[in-house]
Amino acid sequence: MRQPSARVDALRQQLADKSLDAIVISSGSNRRWLTGFTGSAGSVVLGTSTAHLISDSRYYEQVERQAPDFELVRAGYQTNQTLNTLLTALGARRVGFEAEHLSVAQLEGLRKALPDIDWQATDGLVTRLRAIKDADEIAIIRRAVRLADQAMEHAYAIARPGMTELELAWQLEVFLRERGAESLAFDTIVAAGENGALPHHHPSDRPIAAGEPIVIDMGARVDGYCSDLTRTFSIGPATDPDYAAVWQIVSAANRAAEAGLRAGLTGPEGDALARDPITEAGYGDHFGHSLGHGVGLDVHELPRLSQLAGDAPLEPGMVVTVEPGIYLPGRFGVRIEDMVLIGPDGAEVLSGVAREPSLVPSAV
Repeated sequence: MRQPSARVDALRQQLADKSLDAIVISSGSNRRWLTGFTGSAGSVVLGTSTAHLISDSRYYEQVERQAPDFELVRAGYQTNQTLNTLLTALGARRVGFEAEHLSVAQLEGLRKALPDIDWQATDGLVTRLRAIKDADEIAIIRRAVRLADQAMEHAYAIARPGMTELELAWQLEVFLRERGAESLAFDTIVAAGENGALPHHHPSDRPIAAGEPIVIDMGARVDGYCSDLTRTFSIGPATDPDYAAVWQIVSAANRAAEAGLRAGLTGPEGDALARDPITEAGYGDHFGHSLGHGVGLDVHELPRLSQLAGDAPLEPGMVVTVEPGIYLPGRFGVRIEDMVLIGPDGAEVLSGVAREPSLVPSAV
């Protein structure tokens, strides 16, 4: 991965732009991206020429191993007091905090413990930097994507009528973990029949029937980085007379977006690449979520391919999902999702598993 110093330099430029003496980083993903430290607790204090990582005794040795470019500050159980002492020693008066990651109660605690600090809310300073992946990050993401592809191929092979949604979801989790995933990127979605109309359905003990659509949405976490993949298929010929046509509309919208995405487009423009053909086909009211989102250390991060995303342009090195869907309440849903890498002249589709509306029933 890129050396932390390059990331530190990029963030220090943000501090200079905002006239901040220092910033306190509390987000776990931002902390990891900046330092390399993978522990679950700790605060980064980055100044204009200093870099500290405050942690408790559980992580002293881990910080020294994983974040050698940062000076460890041993806090024990006195985190706020330690932060106060450090900022005072640094002479920092105007200090940024991550507004999107700090609760009101936590901020009030800081203000009470450090009354002389001029706390300044910042929004997305690190997450915007994280949106553009370097070569090492992209290599890890490719591994996570390939593992999700293999798991979906496994789903094609083992899915059969009578299996419950929960059983299929568990088999996919076992497959991912046995082949190197450190965890799931998110809870696997297996949604059969009418449950497919719920975009974030939780698998249940409902049996899967022959001929009904199944939406599977899953991802793997590999070396901290996530993948995100969705396919929709039926086991045997679909029984709903509209399913095949809806599936083709969603697949075509997915392909259109992947063919049109490139650096320079805004989030709303990217979203429209798939939304417009779905709307023209008469299903605009049944596509209720955004087209996609960034993926990296978090499965949902910047940028957003959304009608509400604003006018910030996509940039080379961003990794996003393309996941149009149509959801017909009480009947079925169709979503087809790939991950793509944004380039200056187009987008590389990273996901490679086949997409088929119907599969030959498994003999397993």
